[in-house]
Amino acid sequence: MSKSRKSNRNDGLLTTKQLNSVLAWSGDIVAAAHAAGYANPRTNGYRLMKNENVKTQLRLKQETMIKESAKLLARKITVCRADIINRLWELAQMAPDETSKSITGQIKAAETLSRIFDVRINRTADLDREIEGKTEKEMDFLVAHGYFPGPKDLDDDDDEIKDDEIKMERT
Repeated sequence: MSKSRKSNRNDGLLTTKQLNSVLAWSGDIVAAAHAAGYANPRTNGYRLMKNENVKTQLRLKQETMIKESAKLLARKITVCRADIINRLWELAQMAPDETSKSITGQIKAAETLSRIFDVRINRTADLDREIEGKTEKEMDFLVAHGYFPGPKDLDDDDDEIKDDEIKMERT
């Protein structure tokens, strides 16, 4: 074996055919070896995959391909979180007649919404217990904020109501 070829293996550089194989690779090493001009692509493809430098370059190429694909996809997708939530809500509200005479889709949409909003009600009885004894003010707070108020939350609301009443008296 020539000295120059051996030094290429040691310094991490690829030969011209190895580099061409990496450049031609898109998932099939045999096709890449064939495109690079190897006489026996199957055997040489196997050898290429044994070479750590080639494998490293293929991994880098694969990562780059994935990142670029993700960028292209991100440019095409013009959906935000609110759009997804709105669509899930629409699906959850559909009548079974509008789907395939089944409520499976509606149930899955409702489950997904509950996960998004971190709702942890496993049974209707749990909901009954949660709202039992709550005032109308507390229920209004729940609807507005998504959680039941703590003592400080209600005090803040009372202060806001008092400020509004004072402002109305002055006018």
